[in-house]
Amino acid sequence: MKKPQRIAIIGSSCTGKTTLAKELSKRLKIPHQELDQFNWQENWSEAPLEVYRQRVDRLTSQECWVTDGNYRKSRDLVWERATTIIWLDFTLPLILSRFFSRSIRRSFSKVELWNGNRETLWNSILRRESLLAWILKVYEPNRKSFSALMKDPKYGAQNFIHFDHPYQLEKFLQSIGHSQLET
Repeated sequence: MKKPQRIAIIGSSCTGKTTLAKELSKRLKIPHQELDQFNWQENWSEAPLEVYRQRVDRLTSQECWVTDGNYRKSRDLVWERATTIIWLDFTLPLILSRFFSRSIRRSFSKVELWNGNRETLWNSILRRESLLAWILKVYEPNRKSFSALMKDPKYGAQNFIHFDHPYQLEKFLQSIGHSQLET
């Protein structure tokens, strides 16, 4: 019988949460689901809270999963059920570099993200409530919050893994190869 693996990946936008989640899903052969897909409906409208939480509950009630996202409104479902929480805590200059590269690429390729939504330069960079504004607003508060939460006895059963540089993450991925993540 497969050992339960429930992995939550957290960190700022543009740290590589989804990329890591997809890679772990593939290597560990467990399902992956982005929390953004549960939250964002057509035309960038947010799902009603109860609908969003039902979607997250359905995923996190399974024996094995990997997800990525920082939604406080589902932290009880994700963090408390996770066996491992991976925090990608990279520097703001690196995040901003990745943000601009990703936003420009997605805007011009018109790739669909979730439920028909596409990133545009307008909603990524130019709008008052842009992703850029969001990153700048929550970067430092999230770092303080995640650091405190990692020490919270409420999450004592979870295996916390903290990466503050992409090199550490690369070494980690090399070390697990295609084997199971230690929990």
